[in-house]
Amino acid sequence: MQERTKNSIKNIIMGLLSNIIVLLLSFISRKIFINFLGVELLGINGLFSNVLQLLSLADLGFGTAMSFSFYKPLAEDDKAKIAALTSFYKKVYNIIACGIAIIGIALLPFLKYIVTTEQEIPHLQLYYLVFLTNTVVSYLFVYKSSILNAAQKNYLISRWTIIVNVVKLLIQILVLFVCKNYFAYISVTIFTTLLNNLIISRIADKIFPEIKEKAILEKKEQKEIFKNLKSVFIYKISGVLLNSMDAILISKLISVAMVGYYSNYQTIISNLTQIITIIFTSLTASLGNLMLTETSKTRYRIFKTMSMVSFYLSTLVATCIFVVSDDFITIWLGEEFVLSKWVVMAISFNIFFSTSMQPLWSFREAIGLYNKTKYVMLIAAILNLILSIVLGIYFGLAGIIAATVLAKISTYFWYEPHLLFKQYFDVSEIRYYVEYIVNVVLLLVCSISLNIILSQMICNNLGIWLLKCLICLIFITFIYLIIYYKSEQFKYLLSKTKELLIIKK
Repeated sequence: MQERTKNSIKNIIMGLLSNIIVLLLSFISRKIFINFLGVELLGINGLFSNVLQLLSLADLGFGTAMSFSFYKPLAEDDKAKIAALTSFYKKVYNIIACGIAIIGIALLPFLKYIVTTEQEIPHLQLYYLVFLTNTVVSYLFVYKSSILNAAQKNYLISRWTIIVNVVKLLIQILVLFVCKNYFAYISVTIFTTLLNNLIISRIADKIFPEIKEKAILEKKEQKEIFKNLKSVFIYKISGVLLNSMDAILISKLISVAMVGYYSNYQTIISNLTQIITIIFTSLTASLGNLMLTETSKTRYRIFKTMSMVSFYLSTLVATCIFVVSDDFITIWLGEEFVLSKWVVMAISFNIFFSTSMQPLWSFREAIGLYNKTKYVMLIAAILNLILSIVLGIYFGLAGIIAATVLAKISTYFWYEPHLLFKQYFDVSEIRYYVEYIVNVVLLLVCSISLNIILSQMICNNLGIWLLKCLICLIFITFIYLIIYYKSEQFKYLLSKTKELLIIKK
């Protein structure tokens, strides 16, 4: 139990450190990028990243399925099974890489239909091919990272990811100053992606030398993996369609330049979301073990505690996005890059609904609950596409983002808790829905109150902006302490914190 907890803490700390360092360097890099190359190429950068994320659908599900399939052989120290699984996944990933390359090249003639610009951008297809190459390269050796994730060794991956990403961003900044060339800028990513995967591969080989041995996975087990994969695949494809279509629709319905403006906010959002995601995904392997060894009462207590933490973090992040993101954009890039308050409000709600459900998704990943949830996410993705087109035409960018929120609320927001509570907690999910509504109300109260209070402060430097952030932190923490300090989950969190302090001593 202590080892499981210590590994989770290591994973969280290293993951957060990695994300914070990369975030800070990204702000500098993006500022320099806009100064040297302009907002339209920034839009192309964001658009192609999303297009290639859609292309990598071929992988979706395998990362999750791989980690899940390693749990049992790792627990039993079954070296032969670990070697067989690794050999099997290596072949699969090589096929995936080839498939993405072929499909990606086939999409070249259709680029002109998704990129809307005021004037033609030279070498557009060449830029796309660089992004495609980076996506294909990302699959080389990456199959070995899943065994490290399953063994709760994510912190080793994060440690090197920090170094490689810092090197990448520093080289890209240097390239912008010296060459002022977009092709050179994006080409750096290919080499750093390959380097990162090579390092992770060497780490996995060192910790698990058995994976270097060639072994064959039994046909029966391969069929079982593909059976589970089908459900994961449908679910994950739908998730990417739900979250990655915005840039394409913004480019088509508005302009590629607007993709650039929105991507500035996305840089902040994605990194803040990633920080929260790291906290909960770092616990997934521990939850996989917990679901096998603990009672439904203990599972539910841990879930409630995780939910309380996620509600607090989601409210804090979403409120800060609504209240102080415009000030940050003004200080960072200039007032002309600030989006309307309606857009920021839609972004704020979207990030709240995405991050507050992290505990549910962590439990789902840990137990492989995809077979019964795969189609609800597909429905959400289809609904999101329809609503985004309709609302995007009438309300522009705010409508496209709001469509994602509406699609989430009307589908998996209520369906996934129902399945999880019924099968694994043996309690009604009604209490969870009530608590969720209470936290949405808290979000509204905090956002409106802080917006009124802090709008009186003229923010023209980083010091005042940091003071505003501190006020948000204190205000929201105080509200949540009032609401939760007598609750069972808060007491449980305190007891676990005390245990960790004792372990460290």
